[in-house]
Amino acid sequence: MRIGVTGREGFIGGAACDALRQAGHDAVSLDAYMRPCADEKLAMRECPDDLDWVLHFAATASIQQSVEDPFLTYFNNIGSTILALKAASRSRCAFLFMSSYVYGKPQHLPIDEKHPVDHLNPYMGSKIIGEEVCRHLCNAAGLPLVILRGFTIYGQGGGPGRLIPDLLQAVRTGGPLVVNDPKPKRDYLYSKDFCALVLKIVERRPVATGTYNVGYGVSYSNGEVAGLVKKIAGGDRQVVAGSRPRENDVEDCSVNADLVKETFSWQPAFSLEQGLTELIGLRR
Repeated sequence: MRIGVTGREGFIGGAACDALRQAGHDAVSLDAYMRPCADEKLAMRECPDDLDWVLHFAATASIQQSVEDPFLTYFNNIGSTILALKAASRSRCAFLFMSSYVYGKPQHLPIDEKHPVDHLNPYMGSKIIGEEVCRHLCNAAGLPLVILRGFTIYGQGGGPGRLIPDLLQAVRTGGPLVVNDPKPKRDYLYSKDFCALVLKIVERRPVATGTYNVGYGVSYSNGEVAGLVKKIAGGDRQVVAGSRPRENDVEDCSVNADLVKETFSWQPAFSLEQGLTELIGLRR
């Protein structure tokens, strides 16, 4: 298949492109067409019109940046989503929208797709609106739509300012394993498992339209993650646990991912310990 991908330079979009190509598909970066410009119609006319899928991973994803400049986050995330949908409409192809955790303060655990959506920051708000834009425009254009609500995906190339990339950087430099707040729990999915899911989604016929939570199914506290990194990396590394909780942080994001697992006959292959072991080995 010929598959258009936005966010090629991001670690999730880049990993997905690599996995698609390794599976024999033609993964085409659409990033050059995803920026609003003075002559948008001209730019879109140059966009490929023979795609089987558009996978929209591109986003302004920093929560801190979204708080500091919410206007830019909404402009970038909603604007790029509309342009990606335009690209899909040119090819009359299926569309995958990469959403995020969009459930606010959990009302029940584990969180399934029936849980009410809510936002705690502008980034989360932009994803909720992005989902609705996708539903409306894909329905109007008759395009199959898959929405993935990814909880916490980690892997090679993750940027700084997030727990696992920062811990891996500390391993590489020999510094202490710093955890600002050891209590919050997250569900971690290795990027290789996520890419395996993407392959199952694009290769399934007919397209299994719908909205799906994406995660491993087990949550770990920040302190437990740091303890795993210490165990795997060995040595006498020190874990430094602070008491600086993030504003509006969620205590537990345990996910119910049964729907995506059953629909696509998919199971994650890497536990958190196995994924961290591989990443730490790559860093050495």
